[in-house]
Amino acid sequence: MLNNIFNPYSLKMTKNIKAFIVEDEERSSNLLLFYLQKHCPQIEIIGNAFTYDDAVLQLNSLKPELIFMDIILDKGTGFDVLEMVELTNTKIIFITALSEYAIKAFKYNAIDYILKPYDPKEIVLAVQKAVIELERESFTNSRQIETVNSSMNTTEKNFDFIAVPSMNEIDFVKLIDIVYLKSDGRYTVFHLSNDTEIVSSKNIGMYEDILDSNLFFRIHNSYIINLSKVKKINKSGGNYCEMSNGKSLPIAKRRQEVLYKIIYLK
Repeated sequence: MLNNIFNPYSLKMTKNIKAFIVEDEERSSNLLLFYLQKHCPQIEIIGNAFTYDDAVLQLNSLKPELIFMDIILDKGTGFDVLEMVELTNTKIIFITALSEYAIKAFKYNAIDYILKPYDPKEIVLAVQKAVIELERESFTNSRQIETVNSSMNTTEKNFDFIAVPSMNEIDFVKLIDIVYLKSDGRYTVFHLSNDTEIVSSKNIGMYEDILDSNLFFRIHNSYIINLSKVKKINKSGGNYCEMSNGKSLPIAKRRQEVLYKIIYLK
């Protein structure tokens, strides 16, 4: 019956999807792995973690395309793990025995939310959503980056603006007017120096790839800042960038050293 629900070849997959399991119960992790191997052959499990610390360490190193994320861990939650790792375009399928976290889960760009005990059909359908989304984004982003690179190669001067597409229009924003970018699930919010905001229909990972790394830096999974708009770094109560518009933005621990080196060189 499951084979009729999901046919991986109907999606014209060009490659396997690298996935990672974060689950604090070994038995539950093994059961999920069994269902994935049996019904979702295009999913390649590249690792698993049973603890919060191991999850943060491995995810930052392996950078999978898809994560099956348990919510309650040995310390903290799966949400806490996601705040500590840097992932671009990674899709999340939350797995938990608790239904009350569903709304919060979808704020973290969740593809789906699977309740325990596992229903193989729900796993298969969640994977199908992830596969379709990853294939669509891969095609869209590659075409956009190719277009941007082509445009830059055919002109002698660099653009001082960026095209920001929304659902109904395209805004042309001067780079100097950008204070910072904030991830909002599948979208990105541009915060500008005139205190206005523009919501892009593209995710923040795409902008990390195309923005000038000499001017823009990703300080956190959720934030890319314009380095010229940083007023100071506040180390009291954690590390924060205080921006020209008065906002304080958190610096992820693993990004602090890199940021400091960039600032000292400027």
